Order: sequence, then structure tokens, then C-alpha cells
Amino acid sequence: MLQQLLHLVVAFASLAISISAFSQDRPDILIEDFEGETYGDWKTTGEAFGTGPARGALKGQMAVSDFLGKGLVNSFINFDSSTGTLTSPEFRIERKHIAFLIGGGNHPGKTCIELLVGDRVVRTHTGPESESLWWRAWDVSKLAGKTVRIRIADRHTGGWGHINVDHILQTDRKKDGINLAELEAYRQSESYYREPFRPQFHFTPELNWMNDPNGLVFHDGEYHLFYQYNPWGNTWGHMSWGHAVSSDLVSWTHLPVALYEENGIMIFSGCCVVDHENTSGFRTPDATSTAPLVAIYTGHRKGRQDQRLAYSNDRGRTWTKYPGSPVLDIDEADFRDPKVFWHEGTKRWVMVVALAVAKKLQLYGSPDLKKWTKLSEFGPAGQKGKPNWECPDLFELPIENQPGKTRWVLEADMGGAAIAGGSGGEYFLGTFDGKEFKCDGPLDRVLWVDYGRDFYAPVSWSDIPAKDGRRIWVGWMNNWETHLLPTSPWRSAQSIPRALSLRAMDSGGLRLIQRPVRELQTLRGEVTKIPSGAIDPGSNPLAEVRGTRLEILAEINCGGASKIELEVRKSAVGKETTIVGYDTLSSTIWVDRRRSGNVAFHKAFADKIHAAPIHLAKGATLRLHIFVDTSSVEVFADDGAVVITDRIFPAPTSDRVSLSHTTPEGESAPAIKSLEVWPLESIWPTR
Repeated sequence: MLQQLLHLVVAFASLAISISAFSQDRPDILIEDFEGETYGDWKTTGEAFGTGPARGALKGQMAVSDFLGKGLVNSFINFDSSTGTLTSPEFRIERKHIAFLIGGGNHPGKTCIELLVGDRVVRTHTGPESESLWWRAWDVSKLAGKTVRIRIADRHTGGWGHINVDHILQTDRKKDGINLAELEAYRQSESYYREPFRPQFHFTPELNWMNDPNGLVFHDGEYHLFYQYNPWGNTWGHMSWGHAVSSDLVSWTHLPVALYEENGIMIFSGCCVVDHENTSGFRTPDATSTAPLVAIYTGHRKGRQDQRLAYSNDRGRTWTKYPGSPVLDIDEADFRDPKVFWHEGTKRWVMVVALAVAKKLQLYGSPDLKKWTKLSEFGPAGQKGKPNWECPDLFELPIENQPGKTRWVLEADMGGAAIAGGSGGEYFLGTFDGKEFKCDGPLDRVLWVDYGRDFYAPVSWSDIPAKDGRRIWVGWMNNWETHLLPTSPWRSAQSIPRALSLRAMDSGGLRLIQRPVRELQTLRGEVTKIPSGAIDPGSNPLAEVRGTRLEILAEINCGGASKIELEVRKSAVGKETTIVGYDTLSSTIWVDRRRSGNVAFHKAFADKIHAAPIHLAKGATLRLHIFVDTSSVEVFADDGAVVITDRIFPAPTSDRVSLSHTTPEGESAPAIKSLEVWPLESIWPTR
């Protein structure tokens, strides 16, 4: 009997698996594609929708794109002055999602598509304020079997007072955001991740605009990278959270957009935490992950910013916006970018968040991520003349060679007035008792995170396992002053991940140390080792090295040289080059990109050399660790004590490297102690 029961259990399990597999592969059900001359059984009111589908843009309208076939719903009749509705016949919910292409005005409840049960609106979506149509979807799994109707409404007159809709269907595969046909076509093209300036070992989105990294968290064996993203274009706007995951911080897998702008509320910067103890109560019985992921982000609309929650119980693959949001609203227009962590000493969640224009950072505490109480405030402090503070982070770091000694780091970013011009970041060192951050030094002391122009809004990963022990962050490799970089169909990149620590410097005081993560070594090709010894005047020990993607590790005894220059992405003829230099007289290291290639797209891009102080005694050893990608250079000097990050846009043929020096007569020439160069593999697939 027991054996028979076991056979029955196996049989039912197999049947369940078969049914589940079948349900996931069920074909889509087309509700309407609007390819006919009329609307058929759909009913209209008012004048906005005319007598039948449009064939693209209407008179006086900008070009309408990304609809399927020849027809679509377009209420731009009589410009934006007409109103009306278009309602479908009844149908039964038979799939998990209803998906549709939508464009037009962003006026919630006025220019929108609605799902009706009886006469009650149970789902709604407005347009993206764009004439380009994009996939959006409703989760209707809880309405399975119900009889419903769809109503497309134009109840708004004036600017963007119209709605565009096409190709409505029932599906088990969620379609949302980016035009999937365009994305798939790009993925199959020969240019996929092979554009002239496309970084090859830095993270970039497949298409469209990206800025700040958000929500960095390690969970169930994956590093999650969320980021500020515009699903609808290659400039800033419609802020949503893009999403990718990695098992090694090197190779990344793109996932669907996690959180979309919705109902006029953009998804500004924020963070993610693993709620191990389910303090939020967001864990559900059907959860497929060990604990819920909770995103804490800024909801932005004109004149108001507040803090909101979303959660995931399936390893970040799908997200639910918490209906009780906002969870923190102080009636401010510039109150943004929460970073949250669990503080073990006080057994509560702690948030650091920016009052941006006031240039203050506020700290809040919560037992459950939902109810927040103000703890303290820090600032203004640091760089004078900055326009704002945003994107803060707060964490504890060990002090190198001082076992058991730590200090807390409070980092914040400014939209202008940074050391290299434009935007940049500064940090403060001190103590944190679970309530208040106290700065060790004077509040007007400025400690720069990066001396280049292109490292902004860094944020560190939460929940990296204790056995690893590292604090790792990445930053946006761009600058708000010069952000419209000459790239397409994407714009912007994230820096390489950097491991952080603190060091007591010989020149006095603690400083933040940043080093490339060790996982990047997996990209190395065959090494070129340059023999040690003095560098003869006029010679180039790197004359045989070629590459547009390189890692360079150098230790050079400076001797009596007044200047040492290592040039990368150098042309064979002409003057195109990017120079990493060290001046012994001024004790500065610099990056000079004034002749680095395309510098004409913004007057401030190549207006000066980006220099940083570095304190070496005469004849001491200069240590450089340099990463060169297709359109960037990252310089780590003095074992990570000084960092310079810059974007560059050279010709693909500019692949030479050189090492030279200027040494006064009678002084000893600098000498190579060690010099190794590796070509680096691309992390992106080839076609």
C-alpha cells in the first residue's frame, strides 16, 4: 500500500509540474490590435477618438512611434482640446497579466487606460508624456475568471491632453517598459555592445539613459545593482529603477525594470535591504527567497519628495509598491536619496537622507521600515559654495594595520563646485552611536572622494556576508555639468567596483582608501612584464604594448625626475592621448584629457587638468594601478589613497601606451621596480 501511495504522489507531482509548465507557456490572447478601419464592438463617447483607429500621428502632432502594425488609438483629434472614452466589450480574465502599448499625456485618471469590473475601476495607467509607445502591464492574477472591460479615456484638455494605446493582450509573460521588439532587435544586431565608445568591462544599460547606482544589496548569492534609468529615452527623465545582477561583481545579467515611474511619481534614488527578521511584515507564504528584499526610495513629483517602500519575495524579480507609502513625508520639495541599514547596537533600522538644498543630512530610526522617528541632523559642512547635498551613505570601516580599530564614514555628493569642476563627492570621518554622527575634524575640512570629474553618487552594497568582510561601492561615471556624453543608444556607465578601508597617512590623519575589487583579475589576458631598471631619456619601455582595454600596475622609483608621464589611448600619428602624470615639484598626480579625442561636445569637458595631492619623498616609489576602458580611465595612486576617474572618447585606433620622464641634468633617472600590463576581456557577449 505504501509503495502504491508513493507512486500516486509521484504521479500527481509530475502532473502538477506539467500543468505548471503548460500554464507558463500558454499563448497570449489578443484583446485588440486596432488594425481595422473602425473600432468594431468598442463603444465611443465624446469626440477624442474619432470613428476608428489612427494611422500614426494626426495633424499638428509630433511623430508617434513604436506602435505595432499600422493602426493605434490616438486621441489627438482637434489637437488636445477634445475629450471622450473608448470602451471594449466584456471579456473574461484568463491570463496573469494584461499588457498594452501606451503613450501620450501623463495625467493620472484623465489620460489613461482603465480596467473595469462592472463600473468600478480596478486598474489604471496613464501615459509617459511621450509620443513613443512602451509596454506596460497590469497583474490581474487575483482577478482570474472575472468578467471585465477596458476603457481608454481622454478627460484632459491642454498640454499633453491625449492618449495613445495599441496592441492590448492577455499574457502570462509580463511585458513592461522598454519596447521589447526594439530591445530584441538590438540584442540580435552586430552592434550589440560594440559601439565605438561602449565600455567593455564597466556596467552600462543596453539602451537609454542611466545615472546614479541605487539599491545595492547582496542576497541569495547575487549582487544586485539597481540604477536611475529612463526607459523611454537617452536623456534624463521618467526616473525608474533599472536592474541587473551578478554573482561576481564582474559579469552582469540584465533584468526587467524593477520600479517604474507611475501616476506622475518618479522613482528617485534609494537603497535596498534584506529584512532578515521580517520586521516589515512583507514576507508572504509563497516567498521563494530566504527573506524579503525591501527598497526604500524617494518618490518625486513637482514640489514634493518623500520616502517610499517596495518589496520583493522572489529574489528581486518582481516588486510590489507598498500601498502605505509614503512612509516618511516632511512636506519638502528637496528631501531625497535614503540609505538605510540595520544598526545592531540599537536594534533598529537607521536612515540617512538628504535635505538637499539646505545641505543637511538627517538621520531617522525605525523598528519596521514603516514608522520613522527623527534622530539627529548633520551639516552644513565641508565644501563651501556647493548648490546641494544628495545621495548620502553612512558605514563603518576598519583602519588598516590597526586591528579592531574602526571609524565611520559619512559620504555626500554635490551637484556643483567639486574639486575637478561640476559634480563630485566629499566624505567625513567620525563616530556614530546609533543616533548621531560626530565628525572627528573641523566641519569646514574637505576630503574628496575622487579627484576626477566622473565619479558621482557612490553607494555601497548592503548585506555582503561577514565572511567576506568587505565594504564595496560603485559610482556613476559621469558629471552633471557635462553629462550629455557623445554616445548612443545608451548614455553613462558605472565605475568598476571598489573595496574600501581607512589608512593612517604619514602626512597626518585618516583617509579613505579605494582599491579595485580582486574579482576584476578574472578578466586579465596574457601579462606583459617590463624589465626593471632605469628609464633611459627618450626611450619608451611600453612601445610594444597595444590596447584599448588595459590594466596597468606600476611601481616606479622616481629618482631625481621632476615629472613622470604615462600615456594611454595614444594615437600613432597626431596628438591624441590621455596622460597620467606625476609632478615631483608640486607633489601632484594628474590626468590630462585635453587631447583625449572627442572633447568638443561640451566646453567644460577638457577645460583643465584634474590633479590631486600625493605626498612622496624625493626618490620615493610611485605606485599606480590604472584601468583603461574604451571610454574611461581610472587611476588608483599610492595604493588607493588617491583616485582620479575620467571619461575619455578617443578614436578606436588610439591604442598605444608610453612611459617617459623629465629629469634635470645631473639628477638620476627614474627606474622601473615593476611594471605589468594586462589586456582585459569584455564582459559582454559577442555576436
